[in-house]
Amino acid sequence: MYIISHSYDSTVRIFDVRKHQSPLTQVDVGGGVWRVKWHPLEARKNDLLIACMHDGFKTLRLDIEGLRDHNPAGEIGELHVTKRYDDHQSLAYGVDWSFAGGENGQSLIASCSFYDHALHLWLG
Repeated sequence: MYIISHSYDSTVRIFDVRKHQSPLTQVDVGGGVWRVKWHPLEARKNDLLIACMHDGFKTLRLDIEGLRDHNPAGEIGELHVTKRYDDHQSLAYGVDWSFAGGENGQSLIASCSFYDHALHLWLG
């Protein structure tokens, strides 16, 4: 079982609960991380949605196969940014996946920004 950690230092980290002293993998997503959500559907269980306060919104994919072969040097099992959304004019704050279907295997995403109180819908 994996858990995810995020912080204002702009880093998303994945830990194995059986070995929580050091992360299995990590990625700098920029701008400080405010919100992280796993995808709700089994078919996309390796996808994450991130609100990066000063660097927009991103979707990431976790290389689970690489984590299974993880070595202590942390060279295997990576998080890859698969999409970014930068149309908000303010601090990236709230974000969530929809259970509703999208197009071409993508999901509907709702994101909101802090100071301008804007809500956007997009596919990711």
